[in-house]
Amino acid sequence: MSTAATSAAQTITLDDGRRMGFAVFGDPGGRPCLVVHGFSSSRWVAGWAFSAALLRRHRVRLIAVDRPGYGLSTAHPAGRFTDWAHDASALAARLGLDRLAVVGVSMGAASALALAAARPDLVTGTTILGGMPPVSPGERWAPDSRGDALYWRLARHAPWLLRRLCQATAATTAAMSGGSTGGSAGDDRVDALVRRVERGLSPADAQVFRELLADAGTRSAFAADVRESCRQGGAAMAEDLRRHLRPWGFEPADVAVPVRLWHGTEDPKVPVALARGLARRLPRVDARFVPGGHFAAFAHQDELVSALATEPA
Repeated sequence: MSTAATSAAQTITLDDGRRMGFAVFGDPGGRPCLVVHGFSSSRWVAGWAFSAALLRRHRVRLIAVDRPGYGLSTAHPAGRFTDWAHDASALAARLGLDRLAVVGVSMGAASALALAAARPDLVTGTTILGGMPPVSPGERWAPDSRGDALYWRLARHAPWLLRRLCQATAATTAAMSGGSTGGSAGDDRVDALVRRVERGLSPADAQVFRELLADAGTRSAFAADVRESCRQGGAAMAEDLRRHLRPWGFEPADVAVPVRLWHGTEDPKVPVALARGLARRLPRVDARFVPGGHFAAFAHQDELVSALATEPA
C-alpha cells in the first residue's frame, strides 16, 4: 500500500493573504473528495490512512487540506468552523471543482460538516470517520484515554497550561519525526516513531494501525504527517480543543446533504455515546457503529472508498 501521492505540497493564497496548503492522492482524474484531518495531523493523513490501491481502483482523487495553523496553512485570526468553510469553498473554486465529496477525520468532522451546511450546492455528501461531535455547555463527558482526558481537562480549566503542554508536545514530536521544517526521518527514526505511537493505542487501534502502516511508503507518509502537524508548533492543537468547547456556529440539523458516519463502539478518544447523539441530530445520516476503536472505520477500506466513488454528482 503506497501513498499514491500525485502532489504532496501545494498552496493557494486566500483573499485575506493567508495560505492554504493541500496535497493530492489517488487517481488524478478521479472523483474529487476533500479530506479534512483531525487533531495533531495534516494533509498527509490521506497518504497513510487510505489505501492507495483502492483509490486507484475506484478512481477517487483525495484533495487533503491542512487546516489553519497546521502544515502549510496559515492560522486564522478567528478560526471558526464557518470561516474554514469559506476557505474550502475558495480552494474548490481555484481547482475548478463545482461538486465534491468531503471526509472529516476525527476533529476534522466539524469543519467537514460546516462546509456541507454552508454549501449544499458544492458538497455531494459527507463522510465522518471517528468524528468529534459538538459539546453542549456544561455537558459532562471524558474520553477513556487518560492522556486525552488530561488535554480536555486543561482546555476547560487551564488553557494557558494547555498551550504550554501542546508546545512542548509539538517540539518533542517534531524532533522524533525528523524536524519541524520539512526534513525527512531515516528508517530507524520512523520505526521508533511508529512503535512509540503504537504503544499508546488500544489493542483494536494498534491492530488497524499496523495494517495501515504495512510498508515503507505508508510509514514514511505517517512520519510526514506527524512532522507537518508540528511545523508551526502546538498552537493549533490547543485551539482545536478550545474551539470544540464553544458553539460551532451552525447546527448539525443545518446539514442537508447525506452524511455517512462511521464510529468504533470502543473508541477511547471520542465516546460512542457522543457520536450516537450527533447521528440523531443529522437529518440524512447513515450511521455505522462498528466494533473497534478510533481507527475502526479504516478497517473497512473497500466499502469506505467505494462509497466515495459512487457519490451522486
